[in-house]
Amino acid sequence: MNNEKASASGFDLEQLINLIVQRLFPRWYARQAVKEMSFPEISDINPKSYLCHRWLSLTSAHEAAAESLNSSHQQWHSLADLLKKLIVENEYPQSLSIAAINGVKISQCDYDYRDLITYGLEQANQIPQFTDNEYNRNITLAFPEKQQPFYVCYREWDGRYFFINQDEPRHLAALLVQGKKQQRDYKLTCTVNVESVQGRMLERLRSGFWMLLMKREFAYQLYQLMNQGKLSCEIAEFEWRRSDLVFFITRKTDPIANEIIVNLLANHSSKQIIDWGLFLNRAHFPFQSTPYIPNNENTAL
Repeated sequence: MNNEKASASGFDLEQLINLIVQRLFPRWYARQAVKEMSFPEISDINPKSYLCHRWLSLTSAHEAAAESLNSSHQQWHSLADLLKKLIVENEYPQSLSIAAINGVKISQCDYDYRDLITYGLEQANQIPQFTDNEYNRNITLAFPEKQQPFYVCYREWDGRYFFINQDEPRHLAALLVQGKKQQRDYKLTCTVNVESVQGRMLERLRSGFWMLLMKREFAYQLYQLMNQGKLSCEIAEFEWRRSDLVFFITRKTDPIANEIIVNLLANHSSKQIIDWGLFLNRAHFPFQSTPYIPNNENTAL
């Protein structure tokens, strides 16, 4: 009955008490409130695609976050500098199986195929791909000898290779489809650009900062909650294709902020909030260097 009267009068005693507690004891309130906050799940941030530019780009994500932090208070500039140094690239000569290639740089197709095999089944089904001669012809058309060494990129943090193609990748896809059906492969003479996360820089990030990827509106709710307790925190942008997501950032040197974030993570799954430092630390597929195969041995298997 009391609840009905409260509802009819527009007065909510529980809400009033929460507001009073939040104002008088903001840090205690924040520690408790994060346990009850409801977060939606984050959809796949690194989707499968035959086009590499539709994958997650760590470089783009870190550049966007660094730009945000450089525009904020000076205390966050050191993290911005750290993010710019997290990713390093090196090049190696490599003999690479074409079956290892997960994507390509360009294509004129409107449809986003999940992988090159799926793309090939639809877009390369008119290309003959049954006999040895047809296989060798597709090798010649997909990989003209004058273009050696071919340029391929490898990302150690997700284990994906992509080929820097100059033409529509139909003949490459035809090779992959035939290779899968007939259990055959071909070795490319390549220069491989390897994208890596610097372990030393990652440790500095993980030891100094909480960097949490979450839905934008919920990150701002957490930001307001922490601000009311006069706890330093900041919002930084994620990569441009995922404007629904942002990074929530705070320092690990504040024990109260630490306790709040630990409570938050303990009561929510990694599908709702991604601990970015932990994500980068767990995702590691080391590059395995293989020497060039001489041209006279580089034949269809």
